[in-house]
Amino acid sequence: MCLLPLFVHTAVCQLKLAVSAVQKRLRKTPRPPAVLICVANPLARPCVHAITSAGWTCHRVPRLRYIDRAARALDASAVVTDRILSVAGRPEGPVSGLLPLVILGPPRRAADALKAGAALFVPVPIDGPTLVQGLARIIQHPAQEQVRPGADANGLWFDPLTTQVRVNDTPLVLSPRHFCVLHELIRSPGRLLTTERLCSGVTGTRPMTSAALAICISRLRKLLRDAGAPDCIETVHCLGYRYVTVTPALASPGTFALPVPRHG
Repeated sequence: MCLLPLFVHTAVCQLKLAVSAVQKRLRKTPRPPAVLICVANPLARPCVHAITSAGWTCHRVPRLRYIDRAARALDASAVVTDRILSVAGRPEGPVSGLLPLVILGPPRRAADALKAGAALFVPVPIDGPTLVQGLARIIQHPAQEQVRPGADANGLWFDPLTTQVRVNDTPLVLSPRHFCVLHELIRSPGRLLTTERLCSGVTGTRPMTSAALAICISRLRKLLRDAGAPDCIETVHCLGYRYVTVTPALASPGTFALPVPRHG
């Protein structure tokens, strides 16, 4: 397969971003809303046609990793994409995390798109008026920022809806298995989860052996430690694991302070 067209498209995209950044500094009059699209080629034409017909500007982005830079250069108001899995697993950037996401896909993927953080889901085949009306609604009347769960006593910020995980201000990139195991642990703080439960009863991941679970826990500990979190996953010998809260005064290795269990 020849990769030359992809390289040319990426180079053109980068050149457009550079030109737009210069124009942004020189332009004083307000300009129409800009929308970034990162979709498969069959979906690109109806999207571009619908957006430009509304009098807006539309910019194609070849990769999701260019969204933050493009949004800063172009003052984008929204992002349109069909990469549901990529959106769900992508670390939240300084700009893209604030932009509304419009996700396209077959009707059966609506729940996955909303779980990935979509402000609007548009089923395919694309209906131009529906796309434009939805974009106009979320651009002209942006929803208030959703209340997200705060960090716990260990500094761990975990949002299961958007699959975003942070330790203080440091984002963590977790595989689906590591994410599901960590989610299972932190949803029951201070409670022992047996090895059998974690090996076979974790939603969203395939059953695994005890050895594979031990490797997964070891990897989670390293990621959390490297991000600045204390050793908050405790091993209960021959039984399983539990997530504990480590107080600053007792943050020495091997010393844990269990949270007071809540009744009811």
